[in-house]
Amino acid sequence: MTFPRHTRRKFLAAAGAMAVAGPDIRSFGASQQDDASSLVKGKDNRLLVLKKYPAVFETPLNLLAEQAITPKSLLFVRNNQQPEDTATVGPSSHTNWNVKLSGGITQEVSVSLAQLDEMEMTEYEMVLQCSGNGRSLFSKAAQTNGTQWGKGGMGNVRFAGVRLIKVLENSNLGIDPAVQFINASGADSPENGKEDFLHSLPIHDVLNRSILALYLNGERLPAIHGGPVRLITPGVYATMHMKWLSELRFVTDESTNHNHVPRYRVPHRPIMPGSEYDFKLQNSSFNWNMKTKSVLLTPGDEDRLRSGPTIIKGVAFNDGQASIASVILSFDHGQSWQQATLMPHTSKYGWTRFRLQKNFSAGRKSIWCRAIDSHGRSQPLEGSVAWNPSGYEWNGIEKITVNVG
Repeated sequence: MTFPRHTRRKFLAAAGAMAVAGPDIRSFGASQQDDASSLVKGKDNRLLVLKKYPAVFETPLNLLAEQAITPKSLLFVRNNQQPEDTATVGPSSHTNWNVKLSGGITQEVSVSLAQLDEMEMTEYEMVLQCSGNGRSLFSKAAQTNGTQWGKGGMGNVRFAGVRLIKVLENSNLGIDPAVQFINASGADSPENGKEDFLHSLPIHDVLNRSILALYLNGERLPAIHGGPVRLITPGVYATMHMKWLSELRFVTDESTNHNHVPRYRVPHRPIMPGSEYDFKLQNSSFNWNMKTKSVLLTPGDEDRLRSGPTIIKGVAFNDGQASIASVILSFDHGQSWQQATLMPHTSKYGWTRFRLQKNFSAGRKSIWCRAIDSHGRSQPLEGSVAWNPSGYEWNGIEKITVNVG
């Protein structure tokens, strides 16, 4: 793939947006009159507006079935902070951007966008998924906090940029052996005295996988999705893909920043749905590697179908550490299962598309779906076993109902 040279222009502003899950209520700030395309230039008006500002848009599942790579116009949005000049899927205007590298390294340096443009690019096809995707399904067991996402807080995209390890090598930077984490932060503007958005990322994973992304689907990274520079680590939840990347600080200890703990964490042990939990570094994990999961794209829940053959389509994915070995479907509430056909795919971090033809007779029918990877990791029959107060990391088996007539 050829990436065009970036045009040098004057830096206009310094503020940013974080594509992460957080504590909003689904209906706050949104109404039936809100249109995604009017709120964010270039977005498809069929997106579901969960919140106007900062933007929270969900993608209807049937739209995700249309193309292997999710277009930027259809890609979900989840922002914690969002200045007005980022409300576009066009390139960011912040072209004099710099990313500071600091902490436990040989010396502090600042890497410019122009310098990144000159370096070798790496591209990942990968699933981008909000850690709160499916939160409303947890709420069936007990109410969870935050935006009550359905299943469309996800997409399959291509990010391209410079591997972090190459940036370090290019600047002749060594890392202190005591460093265990990298604190990633963006040029956002916290509101009402809130703590700046920050996450601690495990050093070994970041050095092995992460890129400073400059492109989305072959075009300059859109402003609404974190342009001009976003830290991308394939296989992990989207809260950790830091938008508007401004600093990477190499540190020995995991951060206690409010946005890293107690936010964006799941308990180490199962807890009773509806119970409270005092999140600490010692008793919980941050949202990192994505769990094995499948999602049915068509038909949708409560769709009306004609009797006869129906093509069932969906996607399956995980953290990319093992291949998707099989996807099985049940039409009798799990008493028996049928193998779906897995479609060819080229990226271990992207989703695997699957399909199965089923002849339906008239009546109300259930469809269950379960993915299994080559490490034996799968989806629990009852997803609420992983219930947590903020509804992160849902990966229960798919259960939908269709009406056949």
